[in-house]
Amino acid sequence: MAAPGPGPAVTSRFACTLLAGVFAIPGLSLAAGPLSAEFAHKDWELACDNTGTCRAAGYHAGMDGPAVSLLLVRSAGARQQVTARIQIGSATDEDKELAKGVATLAIRVDGRNVGTVGLVPGAQGSPLSSVALDALMPALLHAKSVDWVSGKRTWTLSTAGASAVLLKMDEFQQRIGTVGAIVRKGSKPEDGVLQPVAAPVVIAAPVPKEGKEPVLRPAQRAALLQELRKMASVDACGGLHGAPPDDPEPELEVQRLSGNRLVASVVCELFAYNRSNMFWVINATQPFAPVMVSDTGTFYKNGVISLDQKGRGIGDCWTGEKWTWNGAGFVLTSAFTTGMCKLVAGGGAWELPTYVTTVRQGGVKTQ
Repeated sequence: MAAPGPGPAVTSRFACTLLAGVFAIPGLSLAAGPLSAEFAHKDWELACDNTGTCRAAGYHAGMDGPAVSLLLVRSAGARQQVTARIQIGSATDEDKELAKGVATLAIRVDGRNVGTVGLVPGAQGSPLSSVALDALMPALLHAKSVDWVSGKRTWTLSTAGASAVLLKMDEFQQRIGTVGAIVRKGSKPEDGVLQPVAAPVVIAAPVPKEGKEPVLRPAQRAALLQELRKMASVDACGGLHGAPPDDPEPELEVQRLSGNRLVASVVCELFAYNRSNMFWVINATQPFAPVMVSDTGTFYKNGVISLDQKGRGIGDCWTGEKWTWNGAGFVLTSAFTTGMCKLVAGGGAWELPTYVTTVRQGGVKTQ
């Protein structure tokens, strides 16, 4: 008797599987799940996640001059305040030297002091006080320059794109024309603004520890590759079909998810600093009946398939996603970027999620 086929597996968000009730705002691209959006204009960008929380990040102009970034965060719902963090550059030796010994920054708008911010050593950004933020917010919309100053050292934040991005934040959270809007403030109360949505809860199923013994015998491996090749063309996954020709053996990895479920992956393409893998949930015995989980993943470990892609080789900007095994399939549990490639910090300036969940351990172990 053949093993039962794999349970449902959720494909990558790049497959554009839309959920009922999802809405989009003109000019904003739909990201993972409902109520998610991404938007960028000039030196500013916006990421709103599926709970309704929005994050706007601004940077220095272009790639010249000392690196700096400001992050603004606002939750959905009435009477929610904007919070802010500032981060000065640390990705290059020049920026590290410039930041050495700096403990406090003066905030100057068009040459006028409007407040100060103390830097938190080793933190990903330092918080602005509500007083400093109240003085800064109008400047982001109207000022010619916003500088962060320590003695003779200056970090200049670009305001190019700030108005458009903050307007999109207001639009996404349905605040335009209300007393709480940032850009187009009005007299309407905030009773009808976008309400926060609780992050979905995902129960992660336990998986066996990775063993040293091969999961499949050579004959089973050959049979699995034959099944996978029927599902993915050479264009979709060159590595599965032995491309490039000097490395004809596909990089196939198989790990056990449960007594009768396995996860299989093949390296499809290798780039200068990224890789593209396909992942499937398969039966533990023939017929394997593979069900694709993602064609954009990077690696699998302990019940989680991850996508980690550099925006460029130096690693100052990343895109990431995670899918978690729940005993029936892999479900998307996070999606994010780290912001623009602006040399602010190694690994990226911020985490800007477009999809968030609460993952809890302890699902029923499947057979």
